[in-house]
Amino acid sequence: EKALPAARVLAQQIPGAGHIVHMPSHIYYRVGMYKEALQSNLKAIAVDEKYFSRSDSDPVYKGAYYPHNIHFVMVSALMGGDGKTALDAAAKLDKSLPPPLVKEFAGMQPVKAAPYFSHVQFSSPDVLVALPDPGPDFVLPKAMWHYARAVGFARKGALAESAKEVAAIAALERTADFKPVADWGVPAKEIVHTARAVATGRLADAKGDLPAAIKAYEEAIAVQDTLPYTEPPYWYYPVRQSLGAVLMKAGQMDAAEQVFRTSLARTPSNGWALRGLIELYRKRGDTAALAAAQKRFDTTWLGKKDGPALSLL
Repeated sequence: EKALPAARVLAQQIPGAGHIVHMPSHIYYRVGMYKEALQSNLKAIAVDEKYFSRSDSDPVYKGAYYPHNIHFVMVSALMGGDGKTALDAAAKLDKSLPPPLVKEFAGMQPVKAAPYFSHVQFSSPDVLVALPDPGPDFVLPKAMWHYARAVGFARKGALAESAKEVAAIAALERTADFKPVADWGVPAKEIVHTARAVATGRLADAKGDLPAAIKAYEEAIAVQDTLPYTEPPYWYYPVRQSLGAVLMKAGQMDAAEQVFRTSLARTPSNGWALRGLIELYRKRGDTAALAAAQKRFDTTWLGKKDGPALSLL
């Protein structure tokens, strides 16, 4: 919050330098100003592309800094609920990272894998299960492909197929060589562990096994809380919102409220968690709390007015 006034000024200082135009978005994202983070990076991408039209640039800038801006558009839209922008950015991000670049710089694997997260949040189950296999070369994109398919099959009610995808994630977690990615400081195995636990939770919820879903989400949260902080984050959303939704479904309203509130404290202006609180207060008949949560939601949410379905939290 103390950095916010400087962030607002910084982008104006060197408007022809894409990375400087982008940098304020780190503050905007951190304080939950997802619309401002999104707009900042759209401007940065436009500046970069104008630069590329006049210069070959260098491989590091074009292959890392420019995709970073696209990645930031995607996650800002994702957190804000703007599905179309998130999916458009996901497609653009994937194209900006050709496999030879990722092979040379294994630290880019989390970014190459990130488009699957937009699909999980905003694409239909049929799209999720039809996503093309990224191949065996990169462990994180491969694991997140299985993750997206596991969630898609669970949402379709194809429980056996979902379980197969969860098993495929678990097999990668056990047997994959994570060293090339870990050598870049990326907690690759922990990311895959989180994916496996969340997918397990989605599958258990689809089965109606709420205790198992709660246990799986708690496992995912325990791992997520150990991930090094970075922007965009290694795991794309606060798993506490999923736990809160399942606790609410199980009738554990006080526990659900606490989880949603903790999610908001850790991820300010998280419209997904606010959506959960809105439903919780509606069920309780707490009109004052409902009005306050709805007011906060309306100021941060960029998607459809009624917000996401609870099953997507």
